[in-house]
Amino acid sequence: MEELSPKVQKAVQAALHQARRWRRPLHWDGKEWQKELDAIAQAAAFEVCFYFDEQRGITLEIFVFWQVLTALRDFHRREWAYFAFHCGHLTRVSDEGEAGEGDESAEVCEEVATEGLEREWRRCLICWALERLSERERQVINRLYWDGRTESEIAHELGISQQAVSKIKQKAIQKLRELLKGLL
Repeated sequence: MEELSPKVQKAVQAALHQARRWRRPLHWDGKEWQKELDAIAQAAAFEVCFYFDEQRGITLEIFVFWQVLTALRDFHRREWAYFAFHCGHLTRVSDEGEAGEGDESAEVCEEVATEGLEREWRRCLICWALERLSERERQVINRLYWDGRTESEIAHELGISQQAVSKIKQKAIQKLRELLKGLL
């Protein structure tokens, strides 16, 4: 397997540095968790380098950083959802070896698991829908809703009018509504 360039490795390490500050899921050993994060980051970096397109307007290093961080975040969320789903073993056990009647911890655990899985499902659906937008539509939506920029700021950055940004936004929102209708 070929080695990643030093600049790409630096981007991977920056993403890993950020991910290591996140709280580790309770069902993971610290050293094993770090090994898994490293493996996921390296795999994501190789994959990203394979399909990187210079014409996207960003450097390879920045693209690698964000894509690796996204892969690590997705893994982190999945592992917490897994933990939440499987935390039923934390319920109290009565003398007869069965979970106690009306045991609140079992109900809370089930509720947390359900909410975590539903949230993960919604997030996956939204990501799927966003991928189906045009590059320009995705830029506008990301800058408006993720970066918190105004239509005027985006217009200035993209070199288009504020009205054009508004039209792109409305078209993108309509596409997202149609794609997600009945799914969320």
